[in-house]
Amino acid sequence: MTVSATAPTAPVPTAPGRLPLLGHAVPLLRNPVQLLQSIRPLGDIVRIRIGPLDVYVLNSPDLVHQVFASEATTYRKGRFYEKFRPYQGDGLFTTDGDEHQRQRRLVLPAFHRERLTTYTDVMRQVAADHCADWTPGAALDICAEMYALTSEVVAKVLFGGELDREQVAGIQAWLPVFIQGMGRRVVSPAAWLDRLPTPGNRRFDTAQRRLRGLVDDLVEAHRRDTADRGDLLSMLVAARDPDTGEPMSPARLRDEAMTFLTAGIETVSTTLTWLYHELATHPEVEERLTTELDEVLGGRPVTFDELADLPYTRSVVRETLRLHSPAWMLMRRPAGPTTLGGVALPAGAELLFSPATLHRDPALHPRPLEFRPERWLDGDTAPPPFLPFSTGPYKCLGDHFALTELATTVATITARWRLVPVSSRAPREVAGAALSPDRLVLTARRRDA
Repeated sequence: MTVSATAPTAPVPTAPGRLPLLGHAVPLLRNPVQLLQSIRPLGDIVRIRIGPLDVYVLNSPDLVHQVFASEATTYRKGRFYEKFRPYQGDGLFTTDGDEHQRQRRLVLPAFHRERLTTYTDVMRQVAADHCADWTPGAALDICAEMYALTSEVVAKVLFGGELDREQVAGIQAWLPVFIQGMGRRVVSPAAWLDRLPTPGNRRFDTAQRRLRGLVDDLVEAHRRDTADRGDLLSMLVAARDPDTGEPMSPARLRDEAMTFLTAGIETVSTTLTWLYHELATHPEVEERLTTELDEVLGGRPVTFDELADLPYTRSVVRETLRLHSPAWMLMRRPAGPTTLGGVALPAGAELLFSPATLHRDPALHPRPLEFRPERWLDGDTAPPPFLPFSTGPYKCLGDHFALTELATTVATITARWRLVPVSSRAPREVAGAALSPDRLVLTARRRDA
C-alpha cells in the first residue's frame, strides 16, 4: 500500500539502550532474543538500530502474516539476506522474487513424499548406527553427538555414497565455523571488521574455501555421471527449467548444495539437542513418549508411514521447535513506500520478525516457557501462531524433511536409550545463524537395562 503525503501514521517507539554509532548492535550480538523479547510490550512495531540502519521489529502475528504471507510479493528478503549472499551464493535461502520461485519449482521434487520415504531409511539407519556406539554410563556431549549424526544424514541424503569418512569429518569440522562466522557477519555494524586478518576471520575463510571446494568436486562428479543415485544432488543435476529446458549451472548446483548443508544440519542438530535436554529434565514426558513407541512399534524400526501413528512423538518435536525455535531472526524489505499497521515505512525499510520471541509470547501461547507437548494434541494442530520454518512463498522448502528427520531420530534413539542429566546446569542460548545451546552433557543408559 503506497502512502500519500497526508496519510496519518502512528508513531514508532524506539527500543531503549541505543549506543552512539553502534545502536543496538552490541545486545544483538550478545543476546538478541533477550533484546527482542524485552521490546515486545512496546508495541506491534518497534524500531531498533544496527549501526546507522533503522530496523523495524514486527511483534504482531497479524502483521507478520501480512508481510510474510498475504502480501509477500510486495516485499523482498532485505539487507541481511544480501549479507549472506557472498557466502551462501544464489541458493533458495538468499534469492527472492521470480528467481526464487523458478528455483523453488526445480528443487521441490527432491522433497516429494516418495523421496522422503527413501530419506527416512537413511535417517533411521544413521541414528541406529550412531547410538550403537554409545557406552552405557558414559557422559555424552549431546551437541557434538547430534551434530555428527545430522551431518552424516545430510551428507548421505545430499550426496549419496560419494562421501568418504574423511570428507564427512571435514564437513563436521568446517561447517560450524562457517555458520557461526556468517551469523556474526550478518549483525556486524561494520563490514570492514570481517576483512581484518584476525584468527577468527582466517578460520572462517579457510572453512568457507574447503567447504566450497568439497561441494564443487561432488557436483562435478555428479555432472559427469548423471545416473540417479537416489540422493538430492542427483535430482538437482537432472532438473530442467520448464521454460528453457536448461539444467542448473555448476555454480547454482553448488549454491543449492551449500544451502542444504547449512540449513539441514544446524537446524536439526540444534533442535535434537534441545529436545534431549527437555526429555532429560521432564521424566514424565519421556515416559509417555517411550510408552507410545513401545505400543506402536513394539521394538520394530520406525518407517515413514508409521510416523503418522506417533502423535505424541510429533508433539514433542513441535513443542521443542516452539520453545527453542532455531530461527531467531527473519527479515523483509518493502519494494516501495508502505503503511503497515498504521505506520508509514519508507522504501527499503528493513523489517525483522523473531519466531523465537513470538513463540514465547504469553498472549499467544499460555505458559509459554513451560515444555508441554500436550498443548499440541487437540486435533494434532499447532496452537497459532507457529512459524519455526517461516510462512508464505518463502517458507523453508525442507520443513517436512526436518520434521521427518527429527521424529525418526527420536523414535530410533529413545527406543534404545535414556539420556539423563549429569548436572543441574541448563544450556545457555547462543545466537548465531541459529539459536543453539552452548553445551549439554547427558549420561547414556540402555532402556533394556
